[in-house]
Amino acid sequence: MVGTRRASTSSSTSVAHGKDLIKQIQAAIATNDHATALERLDDFKVHAATTFVGNEEDELRLRREAAEHGVMISAATRDEESFERHASQAKAAYDACKRAPCKQPIERSQNEALIVGLNLLRLLVQNRIAEFHAELETTDDDVLKDQRVQAVLELEQFLMEGAYNKIAQRQNALPDPSYEYFMSMLMNTVRDEIASCAESAYGSLTGAEAMKLLGFANAQEFEKYANARDWTMDANGGVVFNEEVAPASARDIPAAALINQTLLYAKELERIV
Repeated sequence: MVGTRRASTSSSTSVAHGKDLIKQIQAAIATNDHATALERLDDFKVHAATTFVGNEEDELRLRREAAEHGVMISAATRDEESFERHASQAKAAYDACKRAPCKQPIERSQNEALIVGLNLLRLLVQNRIAEFHAELETTDDDVLKDQRVQAVLELEQFLMEGAYNKIAQRQNALPDPSYEYFMSMLMNTVRDEIASCAESAYGSLTGAEAMKLLGFANAQEFEKYANARDWTMDANGGVVFNEEVAPASARDIPAAALINQTLLYAKELERIV
């Protein structure tokens, strides 16, 4: 009996310190002090590994929250390797909470849909389509219905359709600010595709038309992009596309990559159907 009380007291003390570390992580994130947040996160991981006893509710919640903070810090610091590691930890924490042998089910984290949406966007940007769909299959329906996940599913659909203009329109309507980094990466790819299409379809465009088409809100950024593609700026701020651009048949086309991508989409569609 005495031993049980000691174990309970020790566990309570361990959880209390874990909660304090989580609060320190949150405070550091709130002030954009990501270096300190990462230090406290490392402190928490060591503390959890050495003092947490197993599958107690409070411990599972704290592990889950710590993993979520790791994902958000990684997104803010644009550390893709750290993001992938913490996203995997968050997924494991969600599963552990579902399977926990508790009297009452542990409530779902309010941030689960956000973390899932962010991870799906990362997989989409990295062209890891098979993993993207595998993630969908292992995600609960109520999470998939969340707008933070639906927004990414729409982007994937737009990519498959080649509806790049719709992706550009979503750039300023993100479901959460944390999506900005991966969305900017996706937008860079999409912008290049749109620019290539514009070069083939038009001889020139007004500045306003080109900025809208390419999703630029800043004229200086647009001019920098136009110069990088060797476009000529006219006196009115419009662009004249390079007339000496080689036709598609004469360009270096990554044939193997295109074939592999086409086969990958075909396999995914066959598996889905």
